[in-house]
Formats: sequence, structure tokens, C-alpha cells
Amino acid sequence: MENLILNRYRPLGEAGRGGYGVVQVAWDTRIQRRVAIKMLHWDPSVVGACEGPNAARGPYAAQAPGAAYDARQAPRDIPGLAEARTAALLSGDHIVGVYDFEVDYRNATAYLIMEYVDGITLTDLMREFAGPLPLNIATCVFDAVADALAKAHANQVLHLDIKPDNVLINRQGQVKVSDFGLAQLSCEAGFGQAAGGTIGYMPLEQMRLEAPDVRTDEWALAALTYEMLTGDNPFFAETLHEAEVAIEEAELVIPSVVRDDIDEEADEAIFGALAIERDYRFDSVALFADALMPHLGDARRGMRELAVLVGEACDDAEEDDATEPMPRYVRERVSLMDRLDERAQAVLFRLWAAAACGFIAFEAATNISALYTVAGRETPAFWAVLAVCIVAAIVLPAAGAAVAIIALAAALFANEAYVLGAVFLVAGVAWWAFVGRRGHAQAGAGVSGVALGAFGLGPLAPLLAGYFLRVPGAAATAAFSALTAFVLACSGSMSLTGWNVFVNGQLSNHMQANALALLGDPSMWIQAVSWVAAAALLALFCGRGSRPWAIAGAVVAGVTMLAGCAAGGALEGMGAVIDFADVIPVLVACVVIVVCASVAGVPLRPDLPERDWDPYGDVPDGYAPRDRRQHPTRRR
Repeated sequence: MENLILNRYRPLGEAGRGGYGVVQVAWDTRIQRRVAIKMLHWDPSVVGACEGPNAARGPYAAQAPGAAYDARQAPRDIPGLAEARTAALLSGDHIVGVYDFEVDYRNATAYLIMEYVDGITLTDLMREFAGPLPLNIATCVFDAVADALAKAHANQVLHLDIKPDNVLINRQGQVKVSDFGLAQLSCEAGFGQAAGGTIGYMPLEQMRLEAPDVRTDEWALAALTYEMLTGDNPFFAETLHEAEVAIEEAELVIPSVVRDDIDEEADEAIFGALAIERDYRFDSVALFADALMPHLGDARRGMRELAVLVGEACDDAEEDDATEPMPRYVRERVSLMDRLDERAQAVLFRLWAAAACGFIAFEAATNISALYTVAGRETPAFWAVLAVCIVAAIVLPAAGAAVAIIALAAALFANEAYVLGAVFLVAGVAWWAFVGRRGHAQAGAGVSGVALGAFGLGPLAPLLAGYFLRVPGAAATAAFSALTAFVLACSGSMSLTGWNVFVNGQLSNHMQANALALLGDPSMWIQAVSWVAAAALLALFCGRGSRPWAIAGAVVAGVTMLAGCAAGGALEGMGAVIDFADVIPVLVACVVIVVCASVAGVPLRPDLPERDWDPYGDVPDGYAPRDRRQHPTRRR
């Protein structure tokens, strides 16, 4: 007769052992799927042996050591099982699902039938790096664990054993937290100490068996986050007493000192959650996450990086069972763009910004007569303007964009286009303040219109904005690109599609007169509006994060811009000067370029959320100024 667990699950192998008992990987013969079964074997002689608020209670505690199990004395609810049942009801994207919960009173064993996570633990990942985790990966893990804890706390469930072993990562890079409610159950069953916590991730109140609350889990999350960011956990010890000493006397290295990709505000949030006395911590995990997340990396990109790492780690995973078909786990295809690490992407964005800003600087300097000698040769100031703009863009693309905008405005003023220069400068400063300064992609997308329009690819500028930016930033950048195209069209081309640097590279004092003529052209207004709409639509589609959606968005954006041109062409009798036949090939070429880019991968939307609080000004509830009782360290 086949040996099944609960007459249903065929054991495939042992996944691990711990304070809670044994974890078996099994095959559900009824639903045909792999599951993880956590088996907690009750020992009637020690059930209820915990001290403090978890003191012995129930008929098991009265049984003599070694006495035979008497099913007639089995309580309807074994101590601790109520908490486990409540935890089993939890659901969320970052919580390991519990499919079933069974208790075999005759064998004194509890079975939790859980979702099988095909991947690795955070312990495995940290061992692989043997040091601090990349910021995006650490951000992804922190965000997921914080979300899981917040959902559990909202349902009155504490975890009480947050540690790397209980953080699982699947092949898609999704982070899940396991063992909710089992710490309390473990203590009630007579396993472990301090309500089932783990030294290194337990605050003092948990080790001292004081009543835990949500801030107990918060401290554990902070300790885990500190370890991910620094590669070290200074709270490890052999005994509870040594662990108490470690917490009270440890010297923590400041995270922002050991790595240059986070700032001091992140230190403040982490040390606040690591306060020795819980009254000095944040009132909830959600508040802790709100304070820390704005100063970390990109969680979505971290998820994609994790998908690559976990997929590689699991390539040689367990083989399929020979007698039962197993579900196939297909590794998510990772795009070419996501295979580039963060540093490589930063280099590419800087080179992009340097090329765009350098072109603007060259064009601007060429049109400023003061930068030339009487003989018509370039002065050192000419090359200085060019060098400053390129170097600024390489060091910080946002700075390069600001210099380029000022340089082009100066060229307009030098050619007596005072109104155009003033409008362009004011609009450029406004765009830079609200969008351009917020990231490399924003800066590059905003200043690319000049170079693209020079070669007849002006409509590609709003498409790039939609491809790289979120909807508000994309719309604003497209509007600024349309204004830039309008200003340069006044040099002679009279078209937003391109201004032809070879014919109209020299600005003239007739630009303001041309501007008045363009302003009276309704097709120009319709085309400009279609640029903004196309950028917003493409950003909306790309925001879904998948290549099919991005490709569809590029097509929709192209159709939108074509519709704008067609509508403008239909107004020819009202003074429109657009040549619809000439614009169609350009738009098709621009859409094809974006479609090809979408096939290679979809960039994550740059996101720099505003701070929810000023660490040097107003503070949220539950956060107090630093003092020795608040932080368990002497910072060095």
C-alpha cells in the first residue's frame, strides 16, 4: 500500500529540519501539484513547557514524561493552534500560501500544507554574495517582507521569527515570507525558546519573554535589512545572554558609510527601527517602510535581477519524479535590457545625455558670434562651452541638460530672438525643475529633441519620453520637446518633424517672424497635442512592464501621431502647411525604432517619490530623536 501523508500526499523528499520539525516536499495526488508540508510532532510530555506569558496550560501539560498518548484526553484546540489557524487565513503576494491545515491527534502531529516555492531562500542568496546585497535586490526583499508583515499585522498576526531562512524567492524573482504564526505554535509545542525566535533577529523584549507586538517584528526586519545592506549581523551570539549583550553594546557600521548608493536618511530609519526600547521605534512596519523606501533602490528592477539569479541557481534543481509527472516551471525570459546591471545602464544613460547635450552645446556655440575671432575661428571659450556641457552631462546628466538649455537660450538671445529665447528658457527651467533633474533617463529624453530634429526624426523625442518615463513625466517631456521643435522650426524648416541642421543650422533674426506664422498654423497645434498624447499613451502601456504591452503601446502612439498629422492636413484650407506625405515615413521609422527597443526589453519607470517626512524637521508618529536608549549602538 502506498505510504501517503494524510492519505493524499506522496513524500518526494525532505526539504529541511528546524525548531518546528520537518519540512517535506510532497506531491498532491488529488490536485496534481507539488506542495510543502511542515510537520510539527507534538510531545505530550513537554507541551506547555514555555515560561512567562506562555506558561503551561491544557491537559497535555499534566501528562507524565514518557506516558502513552491518550486520544481521549486530546483537547479540541491544542495550545498555539488557534494562532496557526489564523495565520493560515492570511493571503498576499508576498506570503507563502497555506492550502490546508490538519491535526492528527492520534499521532500528535500537526500538518501545514503550504505552497511550494520553487526557488531559494534569502540565506542561500546572501551566502552567494558573501557580503552586502545589490541595492535593488535588497530593496525588493525589504519591500516584500514589509508588505507581508503589514498585512499580517492588520489581521492581528505576528510572525516573531523573521530571518533569512523564512524569506523565499522563486524563479520569477518574487519574494515570499513563510511560517506566519508558527513561532508561537513552536513555543507552545515545547520547541525552542523566546516564542520561537532566532538569535540575531530577536529584540530584547522577545528574548526576555515579554509580550510581543508589531514592533517586535519591526526590529527583526530592521536587523535583516541592516544585514542585507552591510553584509554583517552584529547581533549573532551563542546564548540569549550573549545576544542581549550584543544588542546593548554592539557598534554598528553606518550603512551609508560602507556603501555610496544610500544616504543618511536611510541610516536614520534603520536605526530608528533598531531602537533597544520599543517605544522609540516606529509605531508600525508600514511607517518604517514609508521612512526607508524613498532612500533605497528600485524594487521592481530588483525583482528582475532576482529572477536571473534564482533562475541560474535553480538550473540544476531536483529532477522530476520518474513515476509521476511534475509541473514544469519555466524560467521567465529576461530581456536584454534587464541583463545589463545598474552600473552599465548608468553608463549608457550618461553617454546618451553627453551626446545630446554636446550636440546642443555645439549648435548653440556656433550661433554665438562672441565665441569666434574676427577671422571666423573658434575661440577657447567656444571649446570651453562645449567641454563644460559634455563633462557635466557625463558626471550628472541632469546638470548637462541644464547647461544645454541655458546655452541654446543664449544662442537665441544672441540672434535677436528675444521672445523665443525667453519662452524657451522659462519652459526649460520649469521642465528641468519638475522632471529633468529627477534622473538620467528624464534628462536624456528631454534634451534629445534637438539632435533628433536636426536629422528629421523629431517625432522620436516624445516616443522616447513615453518609452522611458512615467505618464506625467512623459507628457511634460513631450510638451517640452514640442516647444523645442517649434523654436528650431522657426529657423526655416517651419515643421515640427525636423529643422535640418545642414540647411538651417545658422539661426537668423527672422525667427520671431517665422514664429508668428507658425502660431497661426492649426496643424502645428494639433501635431504638438498628438505628441503629448502619444507619449502619455506609450508610457501607460510600458508601465505594465511587459514587452507585448510596450510594442502595442508603440503602435498606439504611432497611430495617435499619424492621426494628429492627418487632422492637421485636413485643415489645409485654414492655413495648414503640413505635408502629410512627407511625415508618414518619418513616423513609421520612429515607431519601428521604439518597437525594436521594446523587443529588447522594457525599462522600469524611474520613480523618485517625495519624502513623506523630513528627517531634520517634522517626524512621523512613533519616531523620536536619537538618544542612547533609542539606538543599540555607538556609531563609528
